[in-house]
Amino acid sequence: MAGRDRGDEGSAARMAVTSSGSGWTDSGRTSKIEVLQKCSTSIFTCRTAILGGMTTSSTATATTAAAPGTPAAPAAPASGMRGRKRERTRRAIAEAAFRLFADEGFDAVTLTRIAAAADVAPATVFTHYASKEDIFFGRRLEFEPGIAEAVRGAATGPELIERLRRACTEAVGTILAADSLPQARTFSRILLDSPSLRRSYLPLARERRDQLLAALLERAGERAADADVRDELETFASLAGAVRELGFDAVHAALAAGEPAEGVREAAAAVLDRGYGRLARAYVDAPFLDAG
Repeated sequence: MAGRDRGDEGSAARMAVTSSGSGWTDSGRTSKIEVLQKCSTSIFTCRTAILGGMTTSSTATATTAAAPGTPAAPAAPASGMRGRKRERTRRAIAEAAFRLFADEGFDAVTLTRIAAAADVAPATVFTHYASKEDIFFGRRLEFEPGIAEAVRGAATGPELIERLRRACTEAVGTILAADSLPQARTFSRILLDSPSLRRSYLPLARERRDQLLAALLERAGERAADADVRDELETFASLAGAVRELGFDAVHAALAAGEPAEGVREAAAAVLDRGYGRLARAYVDAPFLDAG
């Protein structure tokens, strides 16, 4: 029943953001304020349902406050024997941490316990990771959609939206690959069961949104100096980012509920296809989305 309840809530939440109607555009182009007024309530209601109300061990609602020690990006791999040894140590720490997180819950595990489980000194853990959150989210870039590549390769607005949808779909496929799926299930279950992790997860969504906006502004070229164009691109980045986050929220919910890989894929596709499809219709006449 837990899986069914999560799926039902996820469907209801997804419908909230994708059923805002054709009122997004009055003349083919809507201002930032109008769009955000229509969408913000649905978006944050949806994310709260998935990241807060769907957990089995906690009913705490996720907040938008950034937690201390927001996870940093993984360190670039070093070369040579020393680099390989460093990477082995880093991976051993992460594997020990995930075993503890899975068995005892993220919030109950200390860095000292992780060091003991990995058979290293506590100082060694801090050499590789700034916090528990850093360990937990350490491999996230391996599974991030290729947003910058999608933006750079698109000539028109419709092509841009389709490339963003495809990048997210491909990232889901990477997560669901046979060698990634078991860890992905563990990751999603730990994430949804930990209030502190959910608080740390939300700033990452803002980070991804900012990365998308930066790529859009670079692509716009000289037009990015126009305040109206910047506002339009900021609005688009917020909405496209929200669709991306909702799609991956659906992935986490389905994985944590024990859905088979194909069911997870379908849940994500339902959100991504509908969300990006609605964006394509809302931005059908949006020259500011064309490459500069």
